Amino acid sequence: MEPFVSFLAVAAVAMLIPGPDTFVVLRTTLADGRRAGTSAALGAAAGNVCWGVASVLGLAAALAASPAAHTVLELAGAGYLAMLGAVALRAAVRGDALVGRAGAGGGAGWRRGLVSDLANVKVGLFWTALLPQFVPPGSGPLLPAAMVAAMAALVFAWLSGYALLGARLAGALARPGTARALNGTVGAVLLAVAVAMAGGAH
Repeated sequence: MEPFVSFLAVAAVAMLIPGPDTFVVLRTTLADGRRAGTSAALGAAAGNVCWGVASVLGLAAALAASPAAHTVLELAGAGYLAMLGAVALRAAVRGDALVGRAGAGGGAGWRRGLVSDLANVKVGLFWTALLPQFVPPGSGPLLPAAMVAAMAALVFAWLSGYALLGARLAGALARPGTARALNGTVGAVLLAVAVAMAGGAH
């Protein structure tokens, strides 16, 4: 029980640092509503499960040990975040409103969150580095499975909080000047993360 609790404590602290998923969920909520933002949080949690399972099976470690595969995935993730950043910056330049865009449902938000998390190789490296520290040899499959499930629940709960926050702030952020500033900020942050990921891939 102690390794499981220790793992949750470290994972909870790590989640306090905002990452690409945070900005994707927040902007999805502001642009498409709380339902889409919560779906994006669920998609990010599903992506985290994929990384966790890959780590348990040793696939994440194999990826980390393969420079070519690691570089390709890093560049793909950087490209995806750069695309999201460009969309946000374009919205800032055009003065698009943050709230009330029709046509984006929960499925689109889920896919956005899933791709955002899967494209972030650092999530896989996190699992690869952390899991062996808390899974004693011969512990069986139950402990890592519980860790993966618990981490996914934490990710969903934390990011859903951002979706709730975004929904609460939607009214205040509906003003054109505020929407332009936030779109520009989120776009710049996503582009900066994309550039950092692309730079780290070489």
